[in-house]
Amino acid sequence: MMVLSAIMLLSMIILEFVYSSNVNYQIANNEKERLQAYYLAQSALNLMKIEMKIDKQVKSAIASSPIASQINIDLSQPMCQQFPFSTGLLRAFFIGGVIPSGEGGGNEEGAKEEGGEGKGKSVTFMDSEKAQEFLAFDGDFEGSCTPEEGKFNLNYFAALDPAQQTLSGSSQYDTYKKILTGVLKNEKYKKLFDKPEAIDSIVQNIADWVDKNDQINELGNVTKGLETSVYKETGRQQPRNSKMLSLAEAYLVEGVDDKWFLPLEDMFTIYGDSKINVCQADDEVVWALILAYASQNPNAVPINPKNPDAKKNLLDVVKDSCAGAQPQASKIAQDLDTALGITGGGGSFASLITTESRFYSLKLTGQVGDTVVNIKTVLDIKDTDPKKWKLLYYKVY
Repeated sequence: MMVLSAIMLLSMIILEFVYSSNVNYQIANNEKERLQAYYLAQSALNLMKIEMKIDKQVKSAIASSPIASQINIDLSQPMCQQFPFSTGLLRAFFIGGVIPSGEGGGNEEGAKEEGGEGKGKSVTFMDSEKAQEFLAFDGDFEGSCTPEEGKFNLNYFAALDPAQQTLSGSSQYDTYKKILTGVLKNEKYKKLFDKPEAIDSIVQNIADWVDKNDQINELGNVTKGLETSVYKETGRQQPRNSKMLSLAEAYLVEGVDDKWFLPLEDMFTIYGDSKINVCQADDEVVWALILAYASQNPNAVPINPKNPDAKKNLLDVVKDSCAGAQPQASKIAQDLDTALGITGGGGSFASLITTESRFYSLKLTGQVGDTVVNIKTVLDIKDTDPKKWKLLYYKVY
């Protein structure tokens, strides 16, 4: 009996040891893979910086060349956005033996049928060998970029005076509130709000959160008590009265919730100034800006937001005006005013837009096995030397 008890006890000890060892091994392996995935994501960051540096150099060279005025294609889109980097795609291309080009990709057989100049380009042995040498590591990484100037900046109100007086029309403060209100009141987003009539208050709360004074500021230079009256709950964060430190801070503002802000989050930023780079912005952002601008200009031809032809025509006007080596905001505004029937230079669209970008958000991913590490960062690439680019935001998750 004692022997059996000893054997059972010994067996239990061995099982416990094996189990603990296996758990420790898995933990160590997971940590190793996470570290590998993190450095793969860092590799994506470094390669994206190289791509962005080359993009700046190429565009600068083209803009200063004698043929710059003859270029009629849109060169405004950043290379890192047009060609997001992915080692997974590189592996697929080189393992398959063909690099797709044109619509629908291609294959070696198709290339032969077109005389070698059709839908695909065969990968040579040297290409494959170099690729295999570059890709000789465990895991994959990828990276993509988004210009922040292509979004609406919620921090713009921090630079404005809510009490600014104007001889005619709206102040900059009120104008930007009207633009954001017009954006959120777009019929397309109606179902995102439980109470669409509350949109005016939501935009007002966002402006009050970051503007310099502690008063509730309504349109027309009217104040309505202290901002603290909106945040009465015990322990509730009070308005910052300065710039938000992250876009997530918007959730502290009264009226901002996941139901509407999460689906529209990519339309907003806290970097840059009030001007939207319409040459790099999403179509929905440009369309919202056009609608808001036209609604405030009594000389503009009425626009039906539900008319797809009107939307396409006006977006095409902006896109066509963005063509060239160095598009000008004044020309884009002039062309849009013409399309909207605004004459006499009465429009102010040029004051709302820009054609330059210096703030970019990067989404970087590293993966080893089932372990994935994501990095989101925002860079200020104003300087020509990438070593001097400022890191404004960095988050690992």
